[in-house]
Amino acid sequence: MYIQKTIEGVNVVAYKTPHVHSVYIGTWIKAGSMYESKNINGISHFIEHMVFKGSNLRSAKQIAEETDSIGGQLNGFTEKESTCFYIKVLNTHVEKAIDILFDMVFNPAFKEEDIAKEKRVVFEEILTELDSPEDIAYNLLAKTIWKGNSLALPVLGTFSSVKRLNKKGIMDYYVKHYNKENIVITIAGNFNEDIFEILQKHLSKIKNGTNTSQLISPTWHKDVALYEKDFEQVNLCIGLPSITYDFKKVYALAIINNAFGGGMSSRLFQKIREDKGLVYSIYSYPSTYVHAGVFSIFSSMTPNNLRKVYDLILEEINDINANGFTKTEIDKFREQLRINILMDLDSISSRMSSMGKSVLLFNRVYSVEEILETIDRLTYEEINELAKEIINPTEMSIAVVGRLNKKDKGWLENVRGT
Repeated sequence: MYIQKTIEGVNVVAYKTPHVHSVYIGTWIKAGSMYESKNINGISHFIEHMVFKGSNLRSAKQIAEETDSIGGQLNGFTEKESTCFYIKVLNTHVEKAIDILFDMVFNPAFKEEDIAKEKRVVFEEILTELDSPEDIAYNLLAKTIWKGNSLALPVLGTFSSVKRLNKKGIMDYYVKHYNKENIVITIAGNFNEDIFEILQKHLSKIKNGTNTSQLISPTWHKDVALYEKDFEQVNLCIGLPSITYDFKKVYALAIINNAFGGGMSSRLFQKIREDKGLVYSIYSYPSTYVHAGVFSIFSSMTPNNLRKVYDLILEEINDINANGFTKTEIDKFREQLRINILMDLDSISSRMSSMGKSVLLFNRVYSVEEILETIDRLTYEEINELAKEIINPTEMSIAVVGRLNKKDKGWLENVRGT
């Protein structure tokens, strides 16, 4: 059973799993690239790095040593809409774990010498991303479809934007976002009730604040973008306008995605990889945000197969747009979704993550029973209506990463004009 309460003005949600020995504790903050401007792009991710560099009480080495001394696992990540820090420990070390986590996240030192040093680390991370054609393709697609909006910005930032970051700007952004109004705490695992008293002691020290960031709904841009680089393969990323966060539609979209390109038995995988043997990697993926959404299709192939793969993907898009999915497909992938949700319950890390995102975005946690009932009540007509709305070539945008010959460049320009 989920326990949701407000402690010292902060949303806290927990799920007890008595048969395990460990506990995950996560802190979720509304701070990601969608809350940034071009001038400070990458600052959310940079702050994620900096909190591990030491607090006003502990050095980076002390944080690492104290975490290791209790066998803990401490980590963090940044996405477009949020930043998360979490620690996993045995349930006998919960108090120490919370002390380390909260000291690190809510009492960071932000030393000038650490800022300079960590910029070099982030530069290396950006270089690593630039060696990944898949990452380049997704960033290029976002830059194309969300042009002029914060959703177009990469999570890591750019060399120039990260280089511009300074202590004052970092502190201003931190104070604006790392306050009670923008925090959610999630707990999953085998914990005792005194965990809430421990949390109260730490949460009482966090400052109040008001996040005045106003997210501007982006305008969808239909276009074709090419990033030329000497990779062995050409990487194709197609974007279609999709839904914003909507509890019911998110699960309809999950069924649609599973059927279209989300797994090994999906249409794209079976027809383009298995039947034609034209690709190694091909899949679809939905991204939903509070004010926008995109349904992406990614594939990589040899340059000679680019046009064939594109034509086959377009053929599938047109077929779904005209005819939708069959009853057999919907039944199969509805059941797949139900099973995946139930199997995820075995993972306390998955629970910690899903609870955090749900409360951060919806201000509540939906029970498994509510989710499964919603999935079961979706009609074939509702699912296909949404599928035809989203899997629609009319507003399709394309990002291509790799080296193209003159003929394929001309073909890509013709695609732009259609």
